[in-house]
Amino acid sequence: LWGKKTKHENALHIFLPESHTTWVYLNLDSNIHDFKFWMAHEFAHVLTLDLLERGKNDFSEDFADAFAGALLFPAACAIDLYTKYSKAGNDKERLRALLHMADTHVISPISVLKELEKFAEHNNLPLVKPANNTLHSVTAKFNKAHPNLSEALLGTDKPSAEDYFNKIGETFKTKFFDQLALYLKENEAGSNALSNILNVSPMDAKAYHEALVK
Repeated sequence: LWGKKTKHENALHIFLPESHTTWVYLNLDSNIHDFKFWMAHEFAHVLTLDLLERGKNDFSEDFADAFAGALLFPAACAIDLYTKYSKAGNDKERLRALLHMADTHVISPISVLKELEKFAEHNNLPLVKPANNTLHSVTAKFNKAHPNLSEALLGTDKPSAEDYFNKIGETFKTKFFDQLALYLKENEAGSNALSNILNVSPMDAKAYHEALVK
């Protein structure tokens, strides 16, 4: 739980060459729409590690964004939306069509529009985009209507350390916390090490440490 972030620090992946394993970190203090996109984005990086190894960072980022968009809103959905969207006579109707699809597929209206734009461009079809200010305004309202993923999973924005580890471990089937506890015990590492590893405050690190090494 890292609080609300606005940059790419919401999601990252780390490849360990010795064990040939990839670890993906995702910020749970984000809305479900952004979380799904970042998760798909990082998964794309896991599938294309060779791009990063060859130094094609920009291409890798472009591919990861395209992969995430196509996974969350595939071409079949874009075809269905274009038929309805193209009949809209004004921005209000166009936005209503975008919001309906966004709500149905639980993704951002902005992501829906981007995939619709790709479909139209690929097929040389005309597309009238709604004004940016109205799109971002309705997207902000759309996001506020959904709780952050952390609250949806944990039922609160201030879970105990034990509840956090147990619930997240069960939900994502991760062994990370077990391995982290083992590391702390074997190396007799204190809460400062945990603060650095998880990038959390000293106060949170202390509570996490107590829960992990008990």
